[in-house]
Amino acid sequence: MLSIRIKNIVIAALCLLLAVSAFRLPIESVISTAAKPSVNMPIIMYHHVLKDKKKLGKYTVSPKEIENDLIYIKQQGYTTVDMEDVINYVYNKAEFPEKPIMLTFDDGHYSNYTYVLPLLKKYDCKAVISIVGEFVDRSTEEGELNTSYSYLSWDLVNELVGSPYVEIQNHSYGMHDICERKGCMIMKGEDYKEYTKQMENDVGKLQEIIEEKTGYRPTTFTYPYGFVCVECNKILKELGFKATLSCYEGINVLTGKESELFELKRFNRPSGIDSKKFFSKFEE
Repeated sequence: MLSIRIKNIVIAALCLLLAVSAFRLPIESVISTAAKPSVNMPIIMYHHVLKDKKKLGKYTVSPKEIENDLIYIKQQGYTTVDMEDVINYVYNKAEFPEKPIMLTFDDGHYSNYTYVLPLLKKYDCKAVISIVGEFVDRSTEEGELNTSYSYLSWDLVNELVGSPYVEIQNHSYGMHDICERKGCMIMKGEDYKEYTKQMENDVGKLQEIIEEKTGYRPTTFTYPYGFVCVECNKILKELGFKATLSCYEGINVLTGKESELFELKRFNRPSGIDSKKFFSKFEE
């Protein structure tokens, strides 16, 4: 009788041990996932680039300031990335630099081609340029481009799509405006179905045009003026966008979640601040 009791105790102990072992793998897996190192990624937001000192300001910097920024980030060990790099890192677990930084240029100014592209080539850096469809159409129709006020033409957009230094993204076709509708936000009292149709006819339209003109389809939407709404994000996902760029300031912390690619934060780069002082705001 005693030997049977001892045998039962041993069997019970073995069962308990197996049960504990069975639960160890998921627990360790969760801990391992939670302990996965995150990556901090600052994104810099530029707009126009001009040499005329009188025109420099909050949204216009000089070519020299751009060059000083590129020199500084190189010295500090940053690696410039574009949205394709970030999306591949999150969706496909692709390799990603330990110290990434993204340079973005909104609106598609012609000055991005004349002043920025040569500097990107010189310092072997990448940048993201978000274009407004109606601006590109207008420049294409006008023909002659002026660095002071023109935007990219479709021929130049096509050239930049083929460049290893520039990535083109969607900044809306004609919603870069503040009127009754703020950017691409839903208007007060607007029917959701009608709003969806408006977004498809504008943002979706530019997607089709860019693909038709260049063979490339943007993956990221840049909010006009940074105006964001829940309805907008839902529609953008339905249109196939995998990421969005906002005007909120802050460091992006990437842990591999797809949701982290929406409303990515950016630091606006004004003129009149030296590179070290500007970049120190997120290096502390």
